[in-house]
Amino acid sequence: MDGSACVDVVVVGGGIVGAACAYYLCTAGLDVCLVERDFPASGASRSCDGLLLLCDKAPGPELALAQASLAAWAALAEELDCEYVQRGSIVVVENAESLEGNRRKAAALAAADVRCEELDNAGLRAVEPNLAPDLAGGFLYLDEAQVNPMRATVALLGAARRQGLQLRCGAEVTALRRAADGRVTGVVAGGAEIAAGAVVCAAGVWSEAVARTVGQALPVRPRKGHVLVTARAPGLIRRPLIEGSYAASVQSAAVGVQVALVAELTLSGTMLLGSSREFVGYDRAVSPAVIQAIAARAVRFIPGLAWVSVIRSYTGLRPWSPDHLPLIGPVEGLPGFYLATGHEGAGIGLAPITGQIVTDWVTEGVVSPVAAAVRPARFQV
Repeated sequence: MDGSACVDVVVVGGGIVGAACAYYLCTAGLDVCLVERDFPASGASRSCDGLLLLCDKAPGPELALAQASLAAWAALAEELDCEYVQRGSIVVVENAESLEGNRRKAAALAAADVRCEELDNAGLRAVEPNLAPDLAGGFLYLDEAQVNPMRATVALLGAARRQGLQLRCGAEVTALRRAADGRVTGVVAGGAEIAAGAVVCAAGVWSEAVARTVGQALPVRPRKGHVLVTARAPGLIRRPLIEGSYAASVQSAAVGVQVALVAELTLSGTMLLGSSREFVGYDRAVSPAVIQAIAARAVRFIPGLAWVSVIRSYTGLRPWSPDHLPLIGPVEGLPGFYLATGHEGAGIGLAPITGQIVTDWVTEGVVSPVAAAVRPARFQV
């Protein structure tokens, strides 16, 4: 597609959130063009793990969205090659104090229909025999799953293209076009004009730059995270492991580096080890000190990792929002402009429900009360 064009919707951003928006918009019968400054999954979607978690969510809109999205992933897995696996996950707890806090968390989630079983030390060792022998216990969350984020992004885009999606890579959005009445009517991307009835900004940490072209500030900041990739270590763990302090690190807005173990076993037998969180702007440099801290936490819980090589490491920038909820929906004062950003570390898990909510806004103009809780208007005064 060269030169100017006209479509129903332009989606800005080719990560997993943008891909999901494009997929559901195309499924609704709309003519969609997705523009990506680089290539699909070139940002956070290739620099993360693929866990679809409930255990770190707060009861209320955040959890309800995650539950709906988890169900959507199971349905998508019937259609898409995204390496979907449902193994559940275990929150591993180091001491009695953390055990009590995680017990309260599990009870609150159970009241919202999240299936969870508490494990004492013996029960924990029975299901994960290679864990450190002195752990206080754990919580087995039965419904959690995982996907391969890059494969899932490509699969969503492929399915959307079969429904007519036009995909432009290497096309950075440099301007949003507006009509005399203020309505957003398209974009300039890669030097070409694309007119549209609606524009959906799903550009992750770059969403603010897109919004600022029309004078709109967004409360979205980059929050860096590191991931270590190990050599193949089949059998060392059986399912994803999450440190008991992980949820607190997610909810914290602390400026300094925070580290809590997340371990994911991939289908190839390697392990992805995280996690870290820090506010350092757009700096993606790998920090040896953070890598060492993640490795130390991993060996603390999984001693056998001391003999497993780390074959590479990488960083990604999560789009953080102040209340830890994404911004999904129309922007007040900019009719025709919609956001799908601010997911921080939950972008993979929440991608399907985000695409569904965006599609509801664009096609119907109304959404459920839960979806209304993540409207960008909550930050607009």
